[in-house]
Amino acid sequence: MNNNFLVYGNDSFLIKNNIKKIIKRKGTKESNIIFYDLTENSIEEVIEELNTFDLFDNQKIVVITNTIFLTSENKKEGYNTDLLLEYLEKTKNDNILIISVDGSIDERKKIVKETKKLCEVIECNKLRDYEIEETINKKFKIKGYKISNPKLILDRTGNDLQIINNEIDKLMMYKIDEKIVTDEDIINLIPRKIDDNIFDLIDAVTKKNTKRSFELYEGLTKFYGEDATKIIVMIASQFRLILQCKILFNQNLNESSIASFLKVHPYRVKLALEKAKHLEYETLEKYLKDLSVLDINIKSGKKDKNLGLELFLLNM
Repeated sequence: MNNNFLVYGNDSFLIKNNIKKIIKRKGTKESNIIFYDLTENSIEEVIEELNTFDLFDNQKIVVITNTIFLTSENKKEGYNTDLLLEYLEKTKNDNILIISVDGSIDERKKIVKETKKLCEVIECNKLRDYEIEETINKKFKIKGYKISNPKLILDRTGNDLQIINNEIDKLMMYKIDEKIVTDEDIINLIPRKIDDNIFDLIDAVTKKNTKRSFELYEGLTKFYGEDATKIIVMIASQFRLILQCKILFNQNLNESSIASFLKVHPYRVKLALEKAKHLEYETLEKYLKDLSVLDINIKSGKKDKNLGLELFLLNM
C-alpha cells in the first residue's frame, strides 16, 4: 500500500477535503498529524520527522505545503529535492507523507514526473456546474432534506465549494424542522454575489434605465457598504472584462479558453459574453475612458466621488 500522496489542483477546498479523507481513512490520532510549510521549513526537517518514531510506534502523518518547486515557478534553490525523491523511492515505513500543492504542477519538471510515479495522485480541480449541482443534491439527501432548486444555490454563490458548503449548512439550520428548502429560502438566505449586482448595474446603465441604476447603486452602498470609489473601479473592471471577452470571443476562443487566458472564473466570462453581445467596441471604450477621467478627477480633488458617480449614471 502506498503511504505517499500528491494532492494538487486549483480548488483549495477539495485539496483540504481530500487530505481530511486520507487522515480519516488512516485513522491516525490528531496528535500524530504534523504540518510543514516549506517557506519556513526545509525538506531535511520533513524527512527527519518521517524517519523519527515514538516509543509506542504510532503511525505519523506529515503534510507539506507550499511545495513551489513542483509548480511552474522557477524556484529549486534551497530545496533538497534529491533527498525527497530518495525518501519516496527507498523508504518503506508506516508513516504517511502528503505533498500538497495549491495550484497547478509543472508536468515538464523531472521532480514532478518522479513524484507522480512514486505517490498516489489526487487531482483537485474545480467541478463543472452539473457536478456541483449533483454534489449539492447529495449533501441535502444524505441529511434527509429535499431541495427545490440546487442550481439556484450555484447561481448565487458561483462554483466555490467552500462558500457553497457554508451556505448549505446555513440552509439546513434554517429548515431543520421542515427539511424542505424552497427557492424562497435560498433567495432570502443567500445574498447574490457582488459581481452579479455590478453586472446588473452595468445592464441598467447600458439600457439607460436611470431609475434601476440608482436602485442598484443605493443597494451597493447601503446593503454591501461599498464606497463610491470602489464601485467606480469595479464598474470599470467589469467593462474591461466585457471588452476583453468580446475581443477574444471574436478570435474564436470559447468560454473555457477565455477564462483560462484571462485567469478569471468561468462564471464571470459567461456573464461578460452575455453583455458583450449587445455592446459595440466603441461604446465599451467610451465607458472605460469616461470612468478613467472620473477616477483621475476624484483623486485630484476636482470632483466629489459620490456626486461624480451619480452624474456618470445620469449621463449614460
